[in-house]
Amino acid sequence: MDIHALILAHGQEIARQMVSGKERHLVDIAAEMLACEAFDEEVGFLYSGWCMTALPHRRPGADKEFQPWVKENGRFRLIVEPGFAFSADWQSSPVGIPYGSRARLILFYLQTEAIRGQTPDVNLGPSLSNWLGRMGISKGGLSYQAVRDQCRRLSACRLTIGWNADDGSRGFERANIVNKMMFVPTAGDDDHETTLWNETVRLSPEFYQSLVSHPVPVSEQGIKLLCNSSLSMDIYVWLAYRLRSLNKPTTVPWGPLHQQFGPEYANIRAFRARFHENLREALCVYPDAKVELNPVGIVLHPSPSAVPERAAVRRLRAVG
Repeated sequence: MDIHALILAHGQEIARQMVSGKERHLVDIAAEMLACEAFDEEVGFLYSGWCMTALPHRRPGADKEFQPWVKENGRFRLIVEPGFAFSADWQSSPVGIPYGSRARLILFYLQTEAIRGQTPDVNLGPSLSNWLGRMGISKGGLSYQAVRDQCRRLSACRLTIGWNADDGSRGFERANIVNKMMFVPTAGDDDHETTLWNETVRLSPEFYQSLVSHPVPVSEQGIKLLCNSSLSMDIYVWLAYRLRSLNKPTTVPWGPLHQQFGPEYANIRAFRARFHENLREALCVYPDAKVELNPVGIVLHPSPSAVPERAAVRRLRAVG
């Protein structure tokens, strides 16, 4: 039985007893998502290009950390070039490419706040800290230190997104994500003082225009529940982008799936097992997604939006 149906029929606690031990976390994720949907769900936004391409899941090896990251997915191609940053004594040093779930959380925050505020200027300091707190990441912990590191990496990098259009034409956009270094206060910093030093960050004009032109609505609660798994997050936002625009079932073979989601895995067999586990997590926060796995790959069926259409439209109208 579907996990969501199990919870609705028996409740969370009994549903946990009816599944295997390693599936109980899926029941918990699905139950929290169902509880959220009973209220007015917060809607976040991502640029569609990020839904089709992604950053590395893990920190690249020392021999690759300062090399461009290239990711291909059908009509899309992403190149992330690492940059440089100044130290306190004005010495420049290379900064590695961003990676993992914390980099994705920061990107989600920047893009959502830009859409909500109708401006490329996004508040940091207490605003970012409070939002990270809602995501379950508090000041002082290792996760927060990872956020600081990924902010530095995202600030320094430069990206190029290229595509092949349906009419056969090609295009690309090249831009920094932000126009200055992001600063995130530590546990001992005074929020007022640190935000006076760097209160906002500005998305580059090119990146901001791409976001405004092609926003994909996703659930903030869904991102929170998946925030410790970069692969689950990638699968969720990909489904959010693909499923709402389909008009017929579409099969995506294992080869392209491996290329898009798991280039770090040496072979497709290992990737398939991991993909299946993370797909189940993603579906826990997207209960209306209609997908099925088979020996060929994954079959995507036309599905309702990842967030209720009325909620997405209301949010866009409120900021439009």
